[in-house]
Parts: sequence; C-alpha cells; structure tokens
Amino acid sequence: MKAPKINPVSTVPLQKPKFYRLENGAGLYDLRLGNQEILKIEWLFDAGRFYEIKPLASRIAAQQLKSGVEGYNADKLADFFDFYGAKLKIYDDFDNTSVRLYCLTKHLPTLLPLLYEILLHPIYDAKELEQFCSRNKQTLKLELQKNDVLAYRCFTELLFGEKHPYGYNSIPEFYDAINREDLFEHHQRCYHAGGCKVIVSGKTNDSIIDLIRQFTLKLPTGKTAAEIMVPEFPNNVPLQFVQPAAKDSAQASIRIGCRMFDKKHPDYHAFSFVNSLLGGYFGARLMQNLREDKGYTYSIYSSMETMQNGGYFYIYTDVNTDVKDAALAEIYHELERLQHEPVPEEELNMLKNYSLGMFLNSVDGVFNVSSVIRELIEEDIPYDFFEDAVEKTKAIAAEEVMEIAQKYFKRENLCEVLVY
Repeated sequence: MKAPKINPVSTVPLQKPKFYRLENGAGLYDLRLGNQEILKIEWLFDAGRFYEIKPLASRIAAQQLKSGVEGYNADKLADFFDFYGAKLKIYDDFDNTSVRLYCLTKHLPTLLPLLYEILLHPIYDAKELEQFCSRNKQTLKLELQKNDVLAYRCFTELLFGEKHPYGYNSIPEFYDAINREDLFEHHQRCYHAGGCKVIVSGKTNDSIIDLIRQFTLKLPTGKTAAEIMVPEFPNNVPLQFVQPAAKDSAQASIRIGCRMFDKKHPDYHAFSFVNSLLGGYFGARLMQNLREDKGYTYSIYSSMETMQNGGYFYIYTDVNTDVKDAALAEIYHELERLQHEPVPEEELNMLKNYSLGMFLNSVDGVFNVSSVIRELIEEDIPYDFFEDAVEKTKAIAAEEVMEIAQKYFKRENLCEVLVY
C-alpha cells in the first residue's frame, strides 16, 4: 500500500471581504463563503480594557449586556435565542468587545431587532450585576490560591505597570466599587459606530447585508480609536522578581519574557517562527528538553501575544520546587542555543512544513476565515499580512533565526517571575 503523495504548500489563499463604510462611521465586512444556510455576525467594538476609565468597567459592561433589555430579563433573552437555535456569545479582551451571533439565515430578520436592543439599550440589571460581582469575587479568591495565576499576574504587572490597562490585576475591591452608572458610562462612550466593525460571514446575500446595514445605522456616532489617548508603558521593567506563595508549596510556576511589539512590526513574522521553534508547539525545543528528556514538567510553552498597542513574549511552565533551579537553567540553555547554534536544516524544514500546515488549517472553513479576518481588522493590518507570513516562513534561514534570537533573547533583557 502506497503512502499518499506529499505536496509542498505553495500558497495559502485568503478570501478578502467586501467592505462598506456606513454613513455613521461603522465598518461593514461581507465575507461570502459557504453553502449552508448559516451565518456568523460579529460586532467588534473598541470597548476593551484599553478604553475604560474605571477598572473592570469594560469586562463587566460587556458580560452584562445580556442582563436584560426593556421587556426581557436575562432568562427571557436566553430563551428567545435558544428557541431559534441561535447562539449569542460575548467576549471581552484588552482592546475589544466582541458580540457574536450564530444563526440560521432564515431567522436573522427575527433576531436582529432584539440583538440591537441589547447593543443599544441594555438595562444593566442591578440584581444581575450584584450576582455577577459576587460570583467573580469568589472565583478570584480561589484563583489567587494558584501559583500559576499569581505568576501570570505578577508577570504582566511588571511588564506593563500596575495602573496600565494591559497590566493591572483584578482585586475584590474593584468589584465592590463598580455600579450601574459606571457600566452606562462605559457603554455610552464605547458602544458606538465610530468604534464598531461588523463582520458578516456565511451564506450571505445582498438582502442580508442591506438588513444588517439598516440596523447598524441605528448605532450613534462617536470617536474612533485613533482619537483616543494611548496610556504610556513603564520605562524600567525589573529583570527578576521572585514571589514565594507558600512555604509548603510543591509546585513552582515560572514565567520568563519581555514586552514586545504588535503584528505591524517588521520582525513579527520572523519572531513568530523563532517562538514556534523555541516553545510554540508540542515538538518544540523546550518541550523536547524539559519534558521529554529531563522529565521536569508535564508541559512548557512559549507564546507571542499581541494587542492593538503592543505585545509581549513569555515562556511558561510549572515544575516541582525541587527542580526549579535546574529547569530555569535548561530554559536559558535553550535560549542560548538559538542565539549561537545554527538550526539544523532538517529541523528548520520540519517546522516550516508544520507552520504552513497550520496556515492552511486556519483558513479551512468560512468561520475560520472569519476569525483570521477579524484578527487583521482588530489590529488594523492589511490583508497581505497573511500572504507575507506564508512567504517569510518559506524563506527564513538558520542565520535569520540566530539574528532574531540574539536581538530578543538576551538574558539581561528578560523579566523572570518565579512563584512557589
């Protein structure tokens, strides 16, 4: 029996949406893909942490959108969307709030009026708010007993500063201080057309787009993200910070990394490849060394996280406290290897093939393509970014890997957090 033929990946096609700029300033993206009568509509608002005035206002305002509108409490809203087989998901992050509706095409005219009531006129029910804050305070209390949570909180606070929206950490007092007026203030300031992009994907047509356009025009006008003042990052980041969590802790949580750039930086694609080589997938060097060879940990990874106004790189793992020093030594050993030893051609080609396969997987299906488009829109990146990623992955050489590692992996430039 013959093995299937292996064909090299030459290109990874990304279908581009048709764009409309609406009269009130909102952006509408029409991605017509798929042959099933289903839709995914995503409303992206510049309403994340970066744009809040009071800590946690962005997250709570987003998560409480479904607490009710006039005539519908939270339970009735949930029942309404369930009845039509639709899903309404709300996600909040550092920069954006995403409201996603999945539904059958035929039910969209019925669902949109109530969906826009949620976007335009949430009541922010007092009882729902109280219960939400109470649940999250209890969850936070439990989370703060975990070393990995403490390590992550310490790490991001050191990188970005305890008052920066990318760096501050939730505390119970923040939940106690939030009231309905804070949510209404954040909603009025951020949920408007100037900071809204609507991405429509699935089996769309002109009448569907026109219907969505009509409802999107109901959004009030407002300032765009470009008109918002950007908070400054701290100048000096401590290179090492160790916080013992408990004397009898059996687990040590390690976080090592540094503040980085966003996806528009010229080194992004090369750095992303080097990160994958180091710890970005299960077969990466850190995993091979600390898990497969030494048995120090169950898993260890590295990641490059980007936001609209910055980013950070970090290595993360949990080990037994008795091997924490040895684990740290091996992590820095792998960082040194990348700086001074050329990557063998076989390893380089294997990672290229893996990366190109992941690019193909990311555009397999209409909703996956929609997610890729959203990421580009979120960070204001041109569509050829995806094509550039493919070409630069195919072209990267061992010498460039070393140059990137020497530029960004020097030990004196890395922040280290160890919690045990």
